[in-house]
Amino acid sequence: MTDVRRLVPLLLLAASCGGRDLPGGTVGVDSGGTVGDDGGLGPADARASSLRDAVVRARADAGSPPDGSIATVDTGTVVIGDAGAPFDAATVDVGGPDVAVPFDAGSCDGAACCQPGFHLCGSTCADDTAPATCGDSCTPCAAPADSLASCDGTSCSYVCNPGYVACAAGCCSCGDTLNDPNDCGYCGHSCGSLACVDGVCGSTIIATDQANAYALAADDEYVYWTTTGTTSSVDQAPVGGGGATVLVSSQDEYPEALALVSGQVYWTDAIQSGAVSRVPSGGGMSIPLVTNLPYPGALVATGGRLYFTTNSYASESSGAVLSAPIGGGAATTLASNQTTSPNVTPSIAVGAGHVFFTTYSDVMSVPANGGGAAVQFAAEQYPYAVAADAKNVYWTSALGGGVVLQEPATGGSMVTLATGQYYPNAIAVDAANVYWTSGQGGTGTVVSVPIGGGMPVTLATNQAYPASIALNSTTLFWVDFGDGTIHSVPK
Repeated sequence: MTDVRRLVPLLLLAASCGGRDLPGGTVGVDSGGTVGDDGGLGPADARASSLRDAVVRARADAGSPPDGSIATVDTGTVVIGDAGAPFDAATVDVGGPDVAVPFDAGSCDGAACCQPGFHLCGSTCADDTAPATCGDSCTPCAAPADSLASCDGTSCSYVCNPGYVACAAGCCSCGDTLNDPNDCGYCGHSCGSLACVDGVCGSTIIATDQANAYALAADDEYVYWTTTGTTSSVDQAPVGGGGATVLVSSQDEYPEALALVSGQVYWTDAIQSGAVSRVPSGGGMSIPLVTNLPYPGALVATGGRLYFTTNSYASESSGAVLSAPIGGGAATTLASNQTTSPNVTPSIAVGAGHVFFTTYSDVMSVPANGGGAAVQFAAEQYPYAVAADAKNVYWTSALGGGVVLQEPATGGSMVTLATGQYYPNAIAVDAANVYWTSGQGGTGTVVSVPIGGGMPVTLATNQAYPASIALNSTTLFWVDFGDGTIHSVPK
């Protein structure tokens, strides 16, 4: 028999935080394999440790005998110390060597410890950023009529609905949002020199006759896109239109994705022995940076690194995510053996220190520095495309007839931004809004919605087959794959 006197008392979930003893210095246990939280101070969704598939929770109970009780957990035992033992460390006896249970410190409230970014409301760990439990409050944020409550993690605020503007009374109508080019679709949305019809600005056509135009990127001077066919190319045009310029043209390449950094245009060449290459945005010689890649696809360039996907198509699980220095060099594999769809190109985004990418059924996550394995971020979503910023991950999904979703990058409650979006196949995000394309067959749309949710605003309608989208500081661009045109509208 193991000598229980040599075991350091258990620190789990609600047992203690920061070296503090539980009230009364005692812990009660249940004998059925789980140290219970029935009526105690530990919420069901607070931190817990898993030992041989057994989730163990402790509860404070001043009436429990301080007798060093032992609770059986599957094949092992969990030893709860007596009243004289401080609850600031943990070991577990599972019939072999003692196993340390590290405490991953989070925010603590009384005897219950919640995940970082959460606080205790009753018996539940509530999200600090949720308008219903903003900051350290358990009271919903108030918002005036015709607005949507929001929370920055500390304090409440609100955003007026489309068609309304902030005023002394709260949110007031700004007038005719159906036909006024200064308030088209919603207050303050200017169409510039374009007309406003039924709340939608007319679009500027940047280029026409772009066969199989697909990938897209933009800065404040130019918009860039790729074409494929008998001759493939990377092209550019001024953001206001005025004629296209071919930057790269080849009969042997298949440019699949674009990225922009510091006056350089990067693209993937999606062929069997493909490459990630670059060319100056003003034109010049193209330079291959990473070569001999099997069908490189999605691409992001940020933080001095290139992140991209590959797929040998040797099996259904031959997809991979790699990273390489932005100036070229050896590639590092971040994730391998990923399941992809033969009909949907993987999508990739970087934010909050992680690379988020799509597989056939899931949104996946892997540390951008290569310091960990890929894990499911959002399972069984059947995603089309993914975007990310420093706080959240956004994706479009085939579920429910087409939906747009948001979730904190560290995990948490999923927010549905829009429903009923037929084939939402591209997504982008800026500091205020999420943008996506949906539909085909002449009924396609380009839509935006505030981050966190709100009233979706249609930015373009009656598109043949809107595909990739891109943003600069003032303008949204998209490719209409159906008729080979490149469009723009004010954001």
